[in-house]
Amino acid sequence: MQDLFTSFKDNCGFGLLASIDNTPTHKNLEDAVTSLSRMMHRGAITADGKTGDGSGLLLSIPRSFFRKEAAKEGIDIPDKYAVAMVFSNQQSDFDVIKETCENNDLKVIYVRDVPVDTNALGEQALASLPMIKQVFVTPNSAVATQRFEALVYLSRKEIEAELREDKSFYIPSFSTSVVSYKGLVMPTHIKEFYVDLANEDFEISFCLFHQRFSTNTLPQWKLAQPFRMIAHNGEINSVTANRFNSMSAMASAKSDVFTEGEMKRLRNVIQNDMSDSASLDNFMEFLRVNGVDFFKAARSLIPAPWHNASNMDSELRAFYEYASTCFEPWDGPAAVSMTDGRYIGCVLDRNGLRPSKYIITNDNRLLISSEYGVLQIPEEDIVERGRLQSGEMMGVDLKNGQVLYSNDINEYLKSTYPYDKWLGQNMDYLQEHHPDPERLQSNLKCGENTNMEEKQRYFNYTLEVIREVIKPMLIEGKETTGSMGDDTPLAALSTEQRNFTDFFKQKFAQVTNPPIDPIREKTVMSLNTGFGATQNILADSADHAKR
Repeated sequence: MQDLFTSFKDNCGFGLLASIDNTPTHKNLEDAVTSLSRMMHRGAITADGKTGDGSGLLLSIPRSFFRKEAAKEGIDIPDKYAVAMVFSNQQSDFDVIKETCENNDLKVIYVRDVPVDTNALGEQALASLPMIKQVFVTPNSAVATQRFEALVYLSRKEIEAELREDKSFYIPSFSTSVVSYKGLVMPTHIKEFYVDLANEDFEISFCLFHQRFSTNTLPQWKLAQPFRMIAHNGEINSVTANRFNSMSAMASAKSDVFTEGEMKRLRNVIQNDMSDSASLDNFMEFLRVNGVDFFKAARSLIPAPWHNASNMDSELRAFYEYASTCFEPWDGPAAVSMTDGRYIGCVLDRNGLRPSKYIITNDNRLLISSEYGVLQIPEEDIVERGRLQSGEMMGVDLKNGQVLYSNDINEYLKSTYPYDKWLGQNMDYLQEHHPDPERLQSNLKCGENTNMEEKQRYFNYTLEVIREVIKPMLIEGKETTGSMGDDTPLAALSTEQRNFTDFFKQKFAQVTNPPIDPIREKTVMSLNTGFGATQNILADSADHAKR
């Protein structure tokens, strides 16, 4: 019998908290945990009262805390290191981790058992609880930070490939800048479960937090968010095409970070057995580790509505049009918070259907979340408040201590390269070569003999369609109201002649998505497509515009 809890068939509470000047404090952690716990209502709870859909924190590495913990074991952690958070049920998995790291010129210096209190878990979560350890890794030789991060990424992908048959194995994070604390634990109990989080020495400068609401996948330890870069509220309804197109583009990608041989070793970049959010995280991570700019990657994958935005700055529009030749949009509804350790930010997709509200406080902190009430902040301590609109992004440059608003990000994006010039010199628009199609108009009059029944049969109109759909539209001038239920046989198994469109079914959780009106909301809808050869998505050039 299939275990429906550990196997599956994917809206959520999310947010971020950051010290704008990147100063680590324990208060940041406490406020992040409080914010997370106050979004418990956004997830489901099982009958045991303690097992939910999953919650978690993606934190800046608490360096002083880890250094003190290692010192207790007589281990001195150097300044340059990466830490992996590992879920596993087999001790032998850690031998694979050590061997793979050594093959990539990395050295495992410390393996730490993460202290947990299982009293914080419900029965179902406890039944699938993995062993949780942290693995600390340093480079064997002097390397630049970018190369070190590349070797860490390469090692993780090879470890995942080697242990792909072990379904309990998962690496929530393996990074030089962030560490993940997540799982099938209620947000109100995460601090109780992960004992580290109660330690006053555990100081962070930024955090992504997330309370999951499972829609297309059942709860699992590894599917709790945040993932390695992002926390996502919504669904990626275009995920099947996104996965396919991303893998196709990566097949011809040429990297300045990895050698050609290393690129061939990067198998299964997109993990198709994970959720839609995880796939977006996979691709975003691949772009960043290969040197693609943080904001360019975010705005290329989750673009603003630009096709029919007549008031958009022409140079910014050129950027989005150029980006569309490299990447397809990962369409939601979606609001995504993300970080790479240097930058942290939040983007609302072009549908604009997920709330993302921000507060800047007088102690130089930024809070973005699904709702204002996650943290009680006195009004006199609030410097600024607002919300992201459709297609907007906001972030923080943690290195320079600067808040970046949507206009700041847009100015940066449009000025990076001469996108308008590249498009003008290379893009060929088919509509410039063809006149507008003629509007066909019928001369038939009501009551004329037109062999109507014959034509209705030809186009497979049924009595139900005529009576329940067409007739109400003729009488009332609007579509009739109906339910979503459909108990007719699958078209492929039906003994009747079925319409071509009947053979296609939607895969996503439609019930969570408000209906989109392509007439009133035409600014976010487009059927435009481009034809041309796929270029190297990891490098900007005029060749991308040759379409």
